[in-house]
Amino acid sequence: MRLYKMELYKLCHKKIFKIGLICTIGSLLFFFWIMLMQEHATVDGVSYNGYKAVQVNRHITEEFKGALTDEKVKRIIERYGIPKETEERSDVLENNNFLNQFIVLYFLEGYIHDYDSYDYETGYKISDVIYSIADSDLGKVMELTGKDIIFEYYRGWGVFLNLLLIGFIFGSVIILFTISIVFASERQTGMLLLLFTTIEGKGKDVYAKIAAAFTVAVGIWVGVIIFALILSGIVYGFDGLNCYNGMVLSYLWPSPEDMIPMYYFIPITLTLSFLGIVSLCAITLCISAYCKSNFNAVVVAAICWAAPFLIAMFFDGLRGGLSYLYSTPLFMVMYMTIFNVYNIWRILPCISAVVAIFCTCIAYRKYKVQTLS
Repeated sequence: MRLYKMELYKLCHKKIFKIGLICTIGSLLFFFWIMLMQEHATVDGVSYNGYKAVQVNRHITEEFKGALTDEKVKRIIERYGIPKETEERSDVLENNNFLNQFIVLYFLEGYIHDYDSYDYETGYKISDVIYSIADSDLGKVMELTGKDIIFEYYRGWGVFLNLLLIGFIFGSVIILFTISIVFASERQTGMLLLLFTTIEGKGKDVYAKIAAAFTVAVGIWVGVIIFALILSGIVYGFDGLNCYNGMVLSYLWPSPEDMIPMYYFIPITLTLSFLGIVSLCAITLCISAYCKSNFNAVVVAAICWAAPFLIAMFFDGLRGGLSYLYSTPLFMVMYMTIFNVYNIWRILPCISAVVAIFCTCIAYRKYKVQTLS
């Protein structure tokens, strides 16, 4: 336990670790502010933006929470109307709020600034025809699931997932710079031979290093989740767990990957991200055990982490056999991965777990038997 505490202290008191935490927190706050400033609401001719708009949208949605019906759609239109004004050459609706924006998205035909139209003055057109739920994409979803569409103020969970994405990417960078030197630094500084002559010996030392590294990685994962949940929860609330992921994140198409309830989608996302962070830690430890200098360890670990993304860019996506590259740490922390590989997403955790265990064992064996050469 003493060695474990020493190793944990060493990792958490590195300058790069502290700077990384500050940058991560600062970035989360910055992007949260940007997302918050994009919120807009107009009610009874009064416009609101930012935090106030979120509170207004939450308040007006309370009346219509629950199973979505044609009667509710009609009441929303009667009460709040349909957005009809836009800024010149802008995609921002002027007199919209969360409710009538939802109506325009699913129950009306139209366009905003369709430059192929002859309506150059406003570039905005909304059909007078209002679809019933049965005739909309939501009706097709109800047919496939046999369940009602639950309507709530769901914006907060979209913000939460985007904050997780940002936080996990920054957290991964912290892991790369902090953990990649766990073993490599001992060889670079010449401490390896000294450690092997201590009472505890190299056996206990390697256990302590591995345990401390995984503690830091999991701590980053937990910290990002808690911070993102507090930010989004305090401002946006926690409504929306009964909504489908397609509705919350983009558009609810009648397809399996878009019809996952948020109370199920979020645990899936957190599980995948956990395995992504853990496997990144294990891979980084393995690389560190084989490298003789901190610089080499950081560079090699960073290249391995980013390689799947570069491959995806080169091949214009990951298809066929390359789809299994979504099990790599970089993609596992992205909630969009489930949309890209819905048919095989259950295989990804298995691959990631096997890689994590294998790399940890290799790192342990390599560091334990190595000698100064």
